[in-house]
Amino acid sequence: MSDVFNEVDEELRKEQASRLARRFLPLMIVAVVLIVGGVAGFQGWDWWQTKQKAQAADSYWQAKKLLDGGNLPNAQLSFEAIAANGPAGYAALAKMQAAIAATKLGQTAQAAKLYTDAANSFDDPLFADLAHLKAAIVVADEMSFADIEARLTPLAGAGRPFRAMAREMIAAKAMSTGDLRRARTEYTLLSFALDAPAGVQQRANMALSLLGPEPVVRQPETVDDASPDETPTDETPER
Repeated sequence: MSDVFNEVDEELRKEQASRLARRFLPLMIVAVVLIVGGVAGFQGWDWWQTKQKAQAADSYWQAKKLLDGGNLPNAQLSFEAIAANGPAGYAALAKMQAAIAATKLGQTAQAAKLYTDAANSFDDPLFADLAHLKAAIVVADEMSFADIEARLTPLAGAGRPFRAMAREMIAAKAMSTGDLRRARTEYTLLSFALDAPAGVQQRANMALSLLGPEPVVRQPETVDDASPDETPTDETPER
């Protein structure tokens, strides 16, 4: 009799398992499809990204050959195309190279814009500050001292990678515009800066030798008290 009950229990368990399978099988299939599809999608995206980077790298070096070979207009166009359509890292670097071509072609305003765009595209503050510094350099002659100071003062702050060069540019602009006191101040700071590159310190010392010492400002003489010999009196001299 117990064998009969066992067979009945076994049949019930099989029936329940069959019902559960029919109920959840579609969900399991969907889950498997989603997982497989997600993995395939990720692999496809990774493949596409790798392909894009490889194409951008090839285009970048082809454009670099044009630039190094002196074919500046075509080099500039090639780098600008990479900047517009390439992956982020190559796009930012391409803007820097396009700016170099524009500078050599005398397009200083366009070069400054490309450098600024590159600076805003970089995630690395080292490259961003370098691009900002180059953007100021290419138009330094056309800018006033106030504009140069406003643009470069943030780059000359503590902890910035190109602070010495930014301060040197501020000093040079002050000297060229006749603000010799400000130039002496900036060059003196650079000459004593422990973190300034040797070349910057050497140029600062040379500039200080050309500027000479700060002129001594003489205060106008004032007569505090008249000397006894010059003190006027009411007495009339004896005749």
